[in-house]
Amino acid sequence: METPPLDQALSFRKLLIERFKDFHVQLPTTGCAVCFPDMFFDKGPPGDDLRGLVIGAQELPYLKDILPVVMNRAVPDPWPVSSGWMQAIQKLWGETWTPSISLGGRVELDAERRLRLDEDQVRILECLDGNNRLFITGSAGTGKTVLAARAALLEVEKGRKVLLLCYTEALAAFLKAYLENERVIVDAVRMFASSLLGERGPEDRAGKPIAYWDNVSLRAAVDGVPSQEDLWNTVIVDEGQDFSGDDWELVKECVHPEGKLWVFADPAQGFWSDRGVRENLVNGFMKFDLKRPYRCPPSIQHLGECYSGACQPDRQILRQALKDRVIHIITSSEERLKKQIGKEVNRLLSEGLNPHDIAILSLRGLGSEEGIFHEKQLAGHRLVAATDKKASEHIICDTFLRFKGLERPAIIITDLRLVKERHPMRMHIAISRALSLLRIIGVEQEIKKDLILARLI
Repeated sequence: METPPLDQALSFRKLLIERFKDFHVQLPTTGCAVCFPDMFFDKGPPGDDLRGLVIGAQELPYLKDILPVVMNRAVPDPWPVSSGWMQAIQKLWGETWTPSISLGGRVELDAERRLRLDEDQVRILECLDGNNRLFITGSAGTGKTVLAARAALLEVEKGRKVLLLCYTEALAAFLKAYLENERVIVDAVRMFASSLLGERGPEDRAGKPIAYWDNVSLRAAVDGVPSQEDLWNTVIVDEGQDFSGDDWELVKECVHPEGKLWVFADPAQGFWSDRGVRENLVNGFMKFDLKRPYRCPPSIQHLGECYSGACQPDRQILRQALKDRVIHIITSSEERLKKQIGKEVNRLLSEGLNPHDIAILSLRGLGSEEGIFHEKQLAGHRLVAATDKKASEHIICDTFLRFKGLERPAIIITDLRLVKERHPMRMHIAISRALSLLRIIGVEQEIKKDLILARLI
C-alpha cells in the first residue's frame, strides 16, 4: 500500500479534530486501530505501534467481544466526554441524510430504463418474424407502439412496401417523426382513407362533417384502393381496438394477397363499444400477448389498472407513490382550477422538467366548451394541441382521446367535473400516458366522488 493503514487512520484523526473545531465541540479521546476484513492471520504485526490494534477477518464475527479490548488498548486513559460530540459525528457522517432525487432527475433515469427495455421488446420481433398474420395484444405500457414502429423499419430494410396505420392523428404525427423514413407510409386510418379518395387537402380536416369521417373508410375500400401490384407487402395496425368494421375493410383491401398483416391492440383501452378487433377478423392469426408493462412506474401502472378493473387499489403502493411525489392529487375550487394547474406546471418546470415533458389532459371530449384544451396559454406558458407541429417543443393541452397512444414524462389530468359517463375508462386511458409523474387536479367535490381518489386525499 502506498500509505500504511495506520498512517491513513492517523491522517483521518487529524482531519476529524479540525472539523470538530469548526463545530466548537471538543472531540472525545481518540485512538487508532486497523482492520483487514478480508485477511485471515494468527498473529498480528510485530511493531509496538500496532500491537493489539489489528483486527482480521477471523475476528469479525466476535466484534462485540473484540472491540472493547481494542478500545482499551487504543485509548487507555480517556478524559471526560463533552456534550454535543455525538450529534457532530452524526452530522459529519450523514446519519440523518435522506436520499432524494429531483423530479427532472427521475424523468431522466426513467428514460434510460425504458431505453434498455425497448431493446428487450425488439427481441420479441425476432421470435415473431416470419408470420404473415399476427395479432399482438397487451395492456397499456407493454410496448405495442414501440414494436409496431420497429417492425415497420425492419420490413422496410427487407425491401418491402410498408403501411403503418393507427387511429389517432396525433399518434400518426408522432410515428412519422419517430421513424424518419419516407419509405414507410404512416397515417391515421381515416385520414389515409381520405387521401386514397383524393379528398384530403392541407386544411381539409376541420371542414369535413362527422358523417364524412364515419363512412370514408368504406368508400376508400370500394373506390380508393390501388391495383393489386401497388398494394402493400406489409400492413401494420396500431390501436386496433379503435378501428371500426369499415376501417378493417379498408385495411384488408390494402394488404397484398401474399403480404403480411400485423395487428396491435389493447382491448382494455377500447373506448367505443361498437369498435374493436373481432374474433372472425383474426381467426387463424398467430396470437401473442405482451405481459410485461414497462412504460409507467409500478405505482402509476397499478393506479391505471385499478380504473380498468384489473385489480383493487393497494393503499400501501399508492400512499408510497404520494410520498415519493410520483403521484400527486390536488384539490381546488372551480374558480381557481386553472390557476392551480398553472402552479403545478411551474413547480414541475422548476424541478428540472422541460415544457415538452408535460401534457395536460382533459377527461372530456372536444364537444365541451369548458374544457381546459381550449386554453392557448397557462401561467405564461404556451399550450399546443397534440397534433400541432410544435408539439415536440411545448406543453401539450388536449383531450385524453386525442392523446391516446402518446406519452409524456409528466401527465396532468383535469376536468373531472365535466365527465358525465365512463369515468373509469377515461381515467385509465389518461393515467396510462404518464412515463414518470402523474398529477390529478380537480374540484374537490368531484375528486371525492371518485372512490379511489377519495381515499388518497
